[in-house]
Amino acid sequence: MSPTQMPLMLVRHAVAEDLHPLGDEARALTVEGRAAFRTHARKLARLTPMAGIVTSPLVRAVQTAEILAEAFGLGRVEVHSALLPHPNGPKRILRLARELGAGWMMVGHNPSLSRAGALALDVDELPDKLRKGTALALHPEGKHFSLAWIATPGRSFLRPDDLHSR
Repeated sequence: MSPTQMPLMLVRHAVAEDLHPLGDEARALTVEGRAAFRTHARKLARLTPMAGIVTSPLVRAVQTAEILAEAFGLGRVEVHSALLPHPNGPKRILRLARELGAGWMMVGHNPSLSRAGALALDVDELPDKLRKGTALALHPEGKHFSLAWIATPGRSFLRPDDLHSR
């Protein structure tokens, strides 16, 4: 499969602990969050190959990206500050998405990731606002994107036609 046929994926980090003594940046995935996301990542890997992964430097996002790398058979995870929570996060994420293009997974946080997805699709908001562990698969089309599918752990995949029938 060529990179242009692969989607670009926005992935929200998996379920993480609520608090950490060292602060928000150090919050790790819970044991349950790891297990559920590992299962989900394997399902994603059966849908499409991917070329690379970039992630926020926060621990929970890096751990989510590492699980994805294992499931997709990718040897490297790159850290990028554009995926950090930030007021200008959605625009930064879309700029990076356009630079990377199809075949890349971008692991980050809400609300920036959900807002970036909504901007990419030119909608007010996404269904379920990207629950933890959700992957939003987009097809780059010039400066814009179209929806390939949305996959949330423990739920059925949503495709574009499913969204219009809601």
